Amino acid sequence: MDDLELLHRGPSGRLRPAEGYGRRVRRIHPEPTGDIDSAEVVLDDARPAPPGRPWVLVNMVASVDGATNVGGRSGKLGGPSDRRMFRALRGCADMILVGAGTVRAEGYRPPRTPEDTIATRRRIDGQDERPRLVVVSASLDLDPNASLFADRESTDPPPIVATVTTAPTSRRALLEPVAEVVACGETRVDLTGLLAVLDNVGARTVLCEGGPDLNHQLVAAGLVDELCITVSPGLTGGVGGHHGSLLAGPPLSATTRLSLDRVLTEDGFLFCRYLVS
Repeated sequence: MDDLELLHRGPSGRLRPAEGYGRRVRRIHPEPTGDIDSAEVVLDDARPAPPGRPWVLVNMVASVDGATNVGGRSGKLGGPSDRRMFRALRGCADMILVGAGTVRAEGYRPPRTPEDTIATRRRIDGQDERPRLVVVSASLDLDPNASLFADRESTDPPPIVATVTTAPTSRRALLEPVAEVVACGETRVDLTGLLAVLDNVGARTVLCEGGPDLNHQLVAAGLVDELCITVSPGLTGGVGGHHGSLLAGPPLSATTRLSLDRVLTEDGFLFCRYLVS
């Protein structure tokens, strides 16, 4: 703990920023480093796909007191350093998995073309230029004219919408011209089946961006391999109600054990990478 404390405490023992604190990315676990490139660190991480499905990475941001949104949006918890990490994690993904509620609340758009460093790595690794979106929606309550569908590059495949066999046929008919609609399950989307579908089309790494209900379903089903949590340096006043949480659902049948793999820090943010034990 001595090295970690030196990053945050002066000789008197009083808390103070270390030199350069808030301006550079450093690793503080497992051992401190000098300046590093967060994108290169994330892209260098090993993510071996388990048999029959892709590697699943969940990424969320939370305040120090555990809130995952402010006024219904997670963006208010972020900052430039968090957005850089967000782009880096998207850069390693073949597909981005997200719940329909998060799509509506956050006003999702198609993934942007990544910066040069990430774009080069994607080409070397044989990945598409941009990850493909996969939206989970049992009800198909999605606007077919939304930017998510309307603004994609013409050379990109349409988003995948994962739904159920009992979804309203009228809504499915509206979405089929702008999305690839896949039914997995009867009344609730079968995430194990969905990941098998994504594996069959070549996805090696799937990045889940929430929301909390989708996160809970993935964890409860034992389908999460990696959890990346950004701790935002702020307080919102509590985690109940509209502030949200990382997982939303009934108590898990057993505690999911996590191993802390790495902690980066920039601008007061902590970027924690956990692996599921």
